[in-house]
Amino acid sequence: MTATLRATAQSDIPALTKLLARVYKFDPSDFHSNPRLLEWKYLCRRTGWDGSRSYVLERDGEIVAHGGVCPVTFRLPKGGTVSSLTIMDWAADPSSPGAGLMLYRKLMEMAPTSFVIGGAPVTRQIIPRIGFRRAGDALTYAGWLRPWREFRTRPRNGRSVLRLLHGLAHPVHIRRGLSEPWEFVSVSEFDDSLQPILNGARRTWTFCQRTVADLNYLLQCPHLKMRGFLLRRQGLPGGYFVLGKSDWETRLLDWVVDSDDMSDWKLACAAVTNAALLDPEACRIRVLSTLPILSQALAWNGYWCQYKEPIALHDPGDALGRAFPVSFQLFDGDSGY
Repeated sequence: MTATLRATAQSDIPALTKLLARVYKFDPSDFHSNPRLLEWKYLCRRTGWDGSRSYVLERDGEIVAHGGVCPVTFRLPKGGTVSSLTIMDWAADPSSPGAGLMLYRKLMEMAPTSFVIGGAPVTRQIIPRIGFRRAGDALTYAGWLRPWREFRTRPRNGRSVLRLLHGLAHPVHIRRGLSEPWEFVSVSEFDDSLQPILNGARRTWTFCQRTVADLNYLLQCPHLKMRGFLLRRQGLPGGYFVLGKSDWETRLLDWVVDSDDMSDWKLACAAVTNAALLDPEACRIRVLSTLPILSQALAWNGYWCQYKEPIALHDPGDALGRAFPVSFQLFDGDSGY
């Protein structure tokens, strides 16, 4: 029987959790197939996308493949926008060869461009064959906040002592005095006062456009302990950031510094570090960087590059042209939650 592509409904969540657990070999208790997380990722309303952001390929009444969509709007330096997406939780039943690739191609047609940051080995093998090209690198940085606590908290393995020694030798730089011009203020939700920052007038590179609703959606992530902050420079609005924590690790899921000045980025990064340290259980902080200005600011604050992944782009109409590098965040995908 012919396979049918359709949007995922609330009633499909139990079957979807079983498919993901079977394909990815998740333990039944693994958070990746938690129904609440899947509902938040795909069924809760998001700006710029009507309805479900999850799609299944169904054959004989059974779900044989799944792909979730994370919509993104690129804001170009000269003010234009380009719609894009990346595909999350891509999974196909091994008993239905070709179903996963068929679904992937269909989802790519939903926007003029699409991108992949990193990806599983099988994804990296397939995407060059369907028109993706390498467009840059995404660097994951980490900062040691409390290495000794991490050593005591995490299950021990052969790398535990090496991690501890590295953390003790390379802690983040605490720059409370230097970062005084930049202060952070905790907020339970964001409001329209942030709109001038979101418009991005002072950013001279391509970035993923946000709305206030996007940020408040992120704060509702059920898997992480979420905290939102406003950044102020000498009392004036200067940006924002969102931290999420799972067990021992804090993640900088989204942030903006409304400046193209390197010293501002360095001191704003120091303020982010100080905010992360407020949580006494935070042992390490993880950040995604795809811009040189951010990588330099992180290095100045004692963060280290943990690994590098390729950014692949599908842009058949050359809508992005010379738009790269693009400022991607952990929010632009699901590697942060």
